[in-house]
Amino acid sequence: MNAVTKLSYSEALQLIRAAARPLPVITAPLGQATGLVLAADVVALNANPMFDNSAMDGFALRAVDTADASDTHPARLAITGTIAAGDTATPAPVGAGEAAAIMTGATMPKGADTVVPVEDTEREGDTLVLKAPLEADRHIRKAGSDFREGDLLLSTGSRITASTIPALAAAGIGRVHVTRRPTLGWISTGRELVDDPDAPLAPGQIRNSSAPYGAAITAAFGLDLALQRTVGDDGDSFRTALEAMQEAGVDMVVSTGAVSVGQFDFVRSVLEAMGAEILLHRVKVRPGKPVLFAQLPDGRPFFGLPGNPASTAMGFRMFMIPYLRAALGLPVEQPLTARLTAAAAASEGLTVFLKARLEGGADGMLAVTPLVGQESYRIGSMTGMNAWLVHPEGCATLTPGTLVSCYPATPDWATG
Repeated sequence: MNAVTKLSYSEALQLIRAAARPLPVITAPLGQATGLVLAADVVALNANPMFDNSAMDGFALRAVDTADASDTHPARLAITGTIAAGDTATPAPVGAGEAAAIMTGATMPKGADTVVPVEDTEREGDTLVLKAPLEADRHIRKAGSDFREGDLLLSTGSRITASTIPALAAAGIGRVHVTRRPTLGWISTGRELVDDPDAPLAPGQIRNSSAPYGAAITAAFGLDLALQRTVGDDGDSFRTALEAMQEAGVDMVVSTGAVSVGQFDFVRSVLEAMGAEILLHRVKVRPGKPVLFAQLPDGRPFFGLPGNPASTAMGFRMFMIPYLRAALGLPVEQPLTARLTAAAAASEGLTVFLKARLEGGADGMLAVTPLVGQESYRIGSMTGMNAWLVHPEGCATLTPGTLVSCYPATPDWATG
């Protein structure tokens, strides 16, 4: 493929996904696996509940002993003892005319088939007084009613979240096989960039917004930013930084800036001199048209994103995240559908990603509004954005009320 030829966005994604390298699989303690993706099915090692137990503080008894209970002829049962949660001894059976005080979570005694909540009873010394008949199987958590030993709890490709932890822990799962968290190296290029936010700026200098963005966005997506460098506009310093990333063993490298066709746009030439394979360079999108994707000689992926902040953000979200999903074995992300609230102008021959605000509409459907300040250098509008609105290539100007596709700016990215 001629990597100079501009691809459509869909063609670029197809190429990127096909080139994704699977990430290593590790075994992680359950408490350290949140956010990671399962590399093997997880089945329950024991049932939940593991034994019949009471769902209420009350009394365990035989329902048949209350069949004729009424206000005028209450059932009177002898209270034979108390069963507490965590008791390891087998509780004494409950016979005819007997009841056992029982706490929530305590083992049901043999013979008993129902539990009456303590607030629905009267007590006269060691005698339980009931004035209404009870049904069997009330307020009892049956063994295996949640899941049984050997049941599939989570499938390969599922993400471990805080919500999944209780079930796995209850099922006896202490460690899980997961795909290791991806590690990234981040290189910001540009002699005009100043990293120190407290340093005074000389004429022509600007604050480095790329480096803090890299730290923030990788954390937001649960990635590990292992190494970060800022270099000037020369190929030698860029190559030195890139080699440091490789030596550090990062899974992928991303750079910002120096990927267009200007005098100081050196990224492609350095990569080619190192023996990297350029898989794509320049895609028919806005912002971020000069985006570059390559494989380093050792097969490690490299993404060169344009330096304008909005282009960097779009490139990370709409090119790098699809690659990482493929590397993790996750399905292709599906966009959200929302109703457009304001017109969005067409851009001939390009897929345009618009900074947008996604909100719930009055009709219960999502509504999306393009923000003012769409130019790639304008980042003030990014303070109010939470989504990228997709204006497809070849589509006419979109009018209010049109149903459009959107991608959350920082979603629960390992699902959907």
